[in-house]
Amino acid sequence: MISLIDVGTSVVVANATTQAFFGTNAWEFFTAGWFGRPNAANSWRLSLNELVMGAIDPSTNSGMSASYAASSGITGAIKKNIRDHGATSLATVVLAPVAAKMIKRLARKPINDMNRMVLKPLGVGVKI
Repeated sequence: MISLIDVGTSVVVANATTQAFFGTNAWEFFTAGWFGRPNAANSWRLSLNELVMGAIDPSTNSGMSASYAASSGITGAIKKNIRDHGATSLATVVLAPVAAKMIKRLARKPINDMNRMVLKPLGVGVKI
């Protein structure tokens, strides 16, 4: 069974990782530029769409201004994002799973009661 606490932890870690490297959260990184959504909107915030389109057609500058793309490029944007967000993202990636494990350990009895009395009779395939 999938635990909602584990899913939440995975989302937090994914957001911290994409923030550290691409300057945006995971949802924005994967969806910006697709499905009619606008791109990430500045030179150091990168989306998957901008990276793919930049690899296909280098003249697009991967969504960066021409001057920034010529001077620093994608590697410069990633380095800037790591400088700006690396420490907090690293702390989040390390501490979020530890905090989730502690919460699950401290709240084991109420979580088991909730799963047994509410979710199991409903036949829900997800546990808290």
